[in-house]
Amino acid sequence: MTEVLCEEKRAPNRAEATDLPTPLVVCFVCTGNTCRSPMAQAVANALAEREAERFPTAVRDCVTRRLEADSAGLYAVEGDPISERAVEALEEAGIASVPHADYHRHTARTVTETDVARADFLVAMSTGHAMELLMRFPEAARKILCMPHPIPDPFGGDLACYRACLAEIKAGVQTLFFSEDRS
Repeated sequence: MTEVLCEEKRAPNRAEATDLPTPLVVCFVCTGNTCRSPMAQAVANALAEREAERFPTAVRDCVTRRLEADSAGLYAVEGDPISERAVEALEEAGIASVPHADYHRHTARTVTETDVARADFLVAMSTGHAMELLMRFPEAARKILCMPHPIPDPFGGDLACYRACLAEIKAGVQTLFFSEDRS
């Protein structure tokens, strides 16, 4: 549920207003941060943006998005670009980049203590990733979630493999954060 926070058709300055709601911060985590987690980040940010676009143009800039997604890897090679096939699958599926997180410019990075502290949830692509997060950051146990179904790694696969992976990611992100019935 996105909240409208606009007065006089201008966005409030967050530095001045401390009682404003903030988006749920979610960090998706996979192995190398070049395929699954950046695709999940793109899907989540696009869904949050699409939800905000339902508001009239006059107040759209004054809306706090429900969710802000980021991504990282457990064994990322810092600076590696997002997989070309991941980009192709996202574009083909109509997943648009959002201004604050353009997936075309994504570069891999390793999950850090700062990510853990900043995130409301760390969403692992598999139970193995969740266990590794738990071993590295036991203090964050309450923040660690798994996708509803393990997401197979498409790395090195063809475009069909990336399409299938993206379909699983979309379903998982929708289930975790955007379904109407989350009871």
